[in-house]
Amino acid sequence: MILKIDRCSKHDGPGLRTVVFLNGCPLRCQWCSTPESQCEKPQLLHIETLCVLCGRCVVSCPEKALQVIPGGIIIDRQRCTFCGKCLQVCLNHAMRASGTSMTLDQVFDIVNRSRPFWTRMAGGLTISGGEVLFQFEFSKALLQKCHRAGINTNIETSCCAPMENVRELLPYLDHVCCDVKHMDDATHKKLTGVSNRQIQENIRMISHEKDLILRYPIIPTCNDSEENIDATAAFIKTLGDKFNRIDLLAYHQMGAVTYRRLGREYALESVPTLSREKMKRVHDRMLAHGIRAVLA
Repeated sequence: MILKIDRCSKHDGPGLRTVVFLNGCPLRCQWCSTPESQCEKPQLLHIETLCVLCGRCVVSCPEKALQVIPGGIIIDRQRCTFCGKCLQVCLNHAMRASGTSMTLDQVFDIVNRSRPFWTRMAGGLTISGGEVLFQFEFSKALLQKCHRAGINTNIETSCCAPMENVRELLPYLDHVCCDVKHMDDATHKKLTGVSNRQIQENIRMISHEKDLILRYPIIPTCNDSEENIDATAAFIKTLGDKFNRIDLLAYHQMGAVTYRRLGREYALESVPTLSREKMKRVHDRMLAHGIRAVLA
């Protein structure tokens, strides 16, 4: 299941990347900007700004899961079986699916056609998500195919997976980008739904094997305390010589609208975005610990 493919990204690994975003993720980060990627199966999204309230979707639904109300469409997600009939009749593409089924060869063909970009600016494939390791067999097969074709490879991962799975991918990887959410295990569970112990073990292992870039999303009231920043710096000092840098990512609310389109509540609605000054203070604190940090 492929969420989308971006053929020209400068923010998903070294150089210019073609990014394959997969469906499915074991984490439920409260600040997730792509909640439509969390489920391994397609979900129905209603883009209210495109909807003309024609009612064609309501008439087409065999489960009677749709209802027109003043100003919008209500989706009964308990009744919806995702038959796709509303997608077929929607005049303005206001009904959309969060993901589509694609074969390995179909995805590789799109990636391979990006080669001309990389003659002008170094780059390659990045597999992102969702979570790369959630669709492990597909990710491994795509990395193998691209590696054998001489395409530079990278993954963006939470590292939430058995270590043996991570090790299986390493021979076909040139780079790894991995998120760090919070250093305290109990808080990590509260914020993401999973423990960070296996994640940290995997990061330590990778740091001795492959070029490793850590990505630290700075979320106000969640993981931006001086205590957690210092603990993150201390953790980095335990890593191997393949550690490259840590990118500091400022919190934003760009995913909030997608929660609404999925019929879900956004937990951090009242949390403000971070100022440049606050991000600089985090950056300066990392530098004071001797950590190579970059404001992304």
